[in-house]
Amino acid sequence: MSYSRLLARLMMVPFGLFCAILATGIFLAFALMSMDPQQITDPQVQSVFTLFWGVVIASMVGHLSFAPTLAFLLATEIFSWRSLYLYLAFGLLLSVFAFRLPQEPQDDLALALDLQAMAAGLVGGFVYWLIAGRGAGIVKRTKENRPATL
Repeated sequence: MSYSRLLARLMMVPFGLFCAILATGIFLAFALMSMDPQQITDPQVQSVFTLFWGVVIASMVGHLSFAPTLAFLLATEIFSWRSLYLYLAFGLLLSVFAFRLPQEPQDDLALALDLQAMAAGLVGGFVYWLIAGRGAGIVKRTKENRPATL
């Protein structure tokens, strides 16, 4: 195991997680602003307002999803899981469980919010995979240490 690889992973994982949570929050803010476009008429004010709420939503998303995400990322680093589909599925499942309230009524608004949350989970999973997930694994796989089944 190379210490430089370990150091690089220790820097890339938190940075990738931060970017994924921020992208999720900004995506949700833009999605929520698109539901009622008549709130603000000036496009520049709307963009600044949406980015501000994106950071606020990102802090809430990060708080809700920190523990399960940390466990998942630890498993991906230990087992060197690098599949895009794995990160997308985790983002989707996490968004379903983080944003779904148990007593939420089933109406069109709840369905629209759930779909936007699921899309945001996919965005977060993709952004994390793009930054840090493609190189997941503390030990880089070579021909010598690759399992026989791969």
